[in-house]
Amino acid sequence: MKAEHRMGDSYTDRLFQWMQTEEKLPIEYEQTIKPKVYKIQYDGQPFILKGYRRFHVIEKQVEFFEHWNYAYKIAARPYPFYDRVFTISKLGCDWALFECVEGRHADFSRHMDRKQAVRILHHFHRTTKGIGVLSVPKDPLYVKWERRLEQFEETKDLFTELRKREMYQELHACMSKRLEDFTNHPLGEVEERAWDRNEWLHGDVAHHNFIVGSDKNIKMIDFDLLHTGPRLYDHIQLAQRFLPYVELRKSTLLPYFPHVNDKEIWWKGVLVPADLLREWLYGYRLSLREEASMPRHMRKLEKAWENRKKFVRYAEHML
Repeated sequence: MKAEHRMGDSYTDRLFQWMQTEEKLPIEYEQTIKPKVYKIQYDGQPFILKGYRRFHVIEKQVEFFEHWNYAYKIAARPYPFYDRVFTISKLGCDWALFECVEGRHADFSRHMDRKQAVRILHHFHRTTKGIGVLSVPKDPLYVKWERRLEQFEETKDLFTELRKREMYQELHACMSKRLEDFTNHPLGEVEERAWDRNEWLHGDVAHHNFIVGSDKNIKMIDFDLLHTGPRLYDHIQLAQRFLPYVELRKSTLLPYFPHVNDKEIWWKGVLVPADLLREWLYGYRLSLREEASMPRHMRKLEKAWENRKKFVRYAEHML
C-alpha cells in the first residue's frame, strides 16, 4: 500500500493529539495513504482511519455491514472505537475505523487476479441481495456517462491545438453512438427490479479496491460508493477495467463473466468507451495542475483508442 509520511502536517498532528489526549483512544499514527486516510495502530493492531465530510456515507456503511453476514470473509469492515460507537467527529470530518487488509492491490494484467476479482464481486452480489438498508440514490451509470461526455466535449479545443481533431471526432462519435445503443434498452425496468430486490453495487470496482493477500485470497475495500442498483453495472465497469489487458485477445473477456444476466445489455455497456474518457479527463486535470505532461497524456489516449477501435469492430460481429 503506497503512502507517504507527512512530517509536520499540522492537521494530522492536531487530529491524533486530540484522539489520544481528549478521546483517550489507544491510537498511533503510522502513515498517510491519501488526504484524510491513514494507516494506524489501534490498540496494537493495524487499521485504516478515514475521514468523511458527509456523515450519511459512513452511516450507511455501518448499518449495511451490520446486516451483511458474510462480510468477514470478503470485505474490510467498519470497526468501533468503543462499544457500538463507529464514528467520532473532529476537524470538520466524521472519522471511522476499518479493518486493514494486508496484501497488494489486484493487478488486472494478471489472469488470476482478474478471475479472483470477478469471483469475489459475484460473492458480494450474491450474499448482499435482500439487505433492506435505506440506500441514498445514485445517478444511474448512463447518466454518469452522459455527464462524462459533456466534460470530454469541454476539452475539444485541446485536441485541435495538438492536431488530434480527427481522434476527438472518432472518439466522440463512438461514445455517442455506443451510449445511445446502451440507453435504448429498458434500463429503467432493470433498475426498478434491482431496487425491488435490494440488489447492491460496490460502485468502484477499480483494481486498488481488491486486495490480494499472501494466501492468494482476495478481499474488497472502500465501500464509499455502495448503493442499490443492477449488479450489471458493476460487471460492466469491471469488464472495462479489464479491457486494456485483454482487448487485443478479444475472445478472452467473455469467459470471465459467466454469472452475468442480460448479456446483450452488458456487452453493449462494455462497448461504451467511458473508461477512456475517464482516464483522459483524469490526466487532463493533472496536466492543468502541471502534474503531468499534456502531449504525453494525449499519446497515451491515442494508443488506447487505436486498441479499442479494433476491439469494437470485433464486438460488433458478436452483437
